[in-house]
Amino acid sequence: MPLNAVVRDALRGDNWWLSSSRSRNPSIALLKSVLPSSESMIECQHDDVYKWKPDHHAPSNIFSASKTWTALNPDGVLVPWQKSVWFKDRIPKHAFICWVAAWKRLHTRDRLTQWGLNIPTVCVLCNVVDETHDHLFFQCQFSNEIWSFFMIRAGMTPPHLFGPILLWLKSASSSKNLSLIIKLLFQASVYLIWRERNCRIHTTHSRTPPTIIKEVQQLIRARLDPICRERPVGLSRSSLLATWFELFQV
Repeated sequence: MPLNAVVRDALRGDNWWLSSSRSRNPSIALLKSVLPSSESMIECQHDDVYKWKPDHHAPSNIFSASKTWTALNPDGVLVPWQKSVWFKDRIPKHAFICWVAAWKRLHTRDRLTQWGLNIPTVCVLCNVVDETHDHLFFQCQFSNEIWSFFMIRAGMTPPHLFGPILLWLKSASSSKNLSLIIKLLFQASVYLIWRERNCRIHTTHSRTPPTIIKEVQQLIRARLDPICRERPVGLSRSSLLATWFELFQV
């Protein structure tokens, strides 16, 4: 239709021309569902007026880009562990793996066997118990040694399963410094445990828990350093690195 078209130009006889479209395009389907009756348009003598109705409120002649975006891309269901995964100053690749793990979508061996794959089921980290999501984080002796190392030094006793730990992280500490560090430690542990699991399956290389603990320490220290440089430390609180060295760097 031309740019100077009016509402009447969208009619074909007594009906909207769009009503005869068989397109499965969701935008066209949406337009068809919100079009008013064409009968009220045929004899209308008023000038055309643009109005926007992106939500359940009454139409308005004021356009809002944010409301239109929200209407076309509605927010998903909020999960209670959201802030334990997507928090400020996170390490992106660690947060992504943690998010996949939170939905239990990592390709653990129990899932692979459910898909019909003929593979060994035993955990490659401990070689004792079948690999499942809950076993890997952190029922496995190997992974539990890594996570417990940091929790003991923090003087904390978190839950034993992945899901409850995510909820616990939201209020693990009243200290902002320690709360951020614990979240970073959790995600780094999940990421490196999953990476170690994959390395053992696809290569002949393997590492011990103390080696992975040292890598976690290096990663978190490297992440905290630029954060400390960006944030001035007040007289009433210590820096993130000060908290880190006090508790976790040995």
